[in-house]
Amino acid sequence: MLLKYLIASLLLVAGLAQASGPEVEQYTYQTKLDIAQVLRTEVTPTPICKVTDAVLTYRDSAGELRKLGYRTLSEACKTEN
Repeated sequence: MLLKYLIASLLLVAGLAQASGPEVEQYTYQTKLDIAQVLRTEVTPTPICKVTDAVLTYRDSAGELRKLGYRTLSEACKTEN
């Protein structure tokens, strides 16, 4: 019985690790971009206008799933003059 729970736990942990996807590569000016399809853009929310972190999830021309981290202005900046 204990072995059954141990195996289920290991499968759950392995599934969660795989669900997080690829490691985030930080953007630099030297980064060669190969973006075929943008899947999602996530910006860290902040209540004030400031520079914050964002992650772009995309597929490259080979169909590989990739994540690119970069810095951008927060969504709060859109409402300020």
